[in-house]
Amino acid sequence: MKYLPFERITYRTNLSEQEIITKLSGFVEPKKFGFGRNPIKEYEGSVDNNRFEINRIIKNRNSFLPQISGTIQKNNDGTQIEVTMKLHAFVFFFLIVWCSLALFFFICLCVRDIRDKEISVDFFLPLFMLLFVYALTMLGFKMESKKSKEYLRKSFEAEITNE
Repeated sequence: MKYLPFERITYRTNLSEQEIITKLSGFVEPKKFGFGRNPIKEYEGSVDNNRFEINRIIKNRNSFLPQISGTIQKNNDGTQIEVTMKLHAFVFFFLIVWCSLALFFFICLCVRDIRDKEISVDFFLPLFMLLFVYALTMLGFKMESKKSKEYLRKSFEAEITNE
């Protein structure tokens, strides 16, 4: 999944479930809306029993900020935390629509160029649009997911067992 804005990570730690929930509560504040927010903690979201849904608090805007959800479960050799990082549902929907329109225009230009038996410069425009939105999405998502992955690893005093 390294070529998609989606990651599934498993952490293994010797901390108990309650210790992990306590650590999560230490750096996650309830989600607040509106202007003039002055965040005290690094993440916002909710921590309920053995589940959490959080995202990193950043000073600027990044529509591709990973939405992080996870489950905590006791295992034979410690505690296991299953984490999923993905795009916000609205951003994912917008990207689907954007890419669909770009593909539609690409197909229309292909049909036109085949009919005219010549390739025009505007033939490459939809391809450039697709590449640009892919690069923008992956850059914005992967930069932030890398930071969150490392922060969670240190916070849980854990090792990553699978990515």
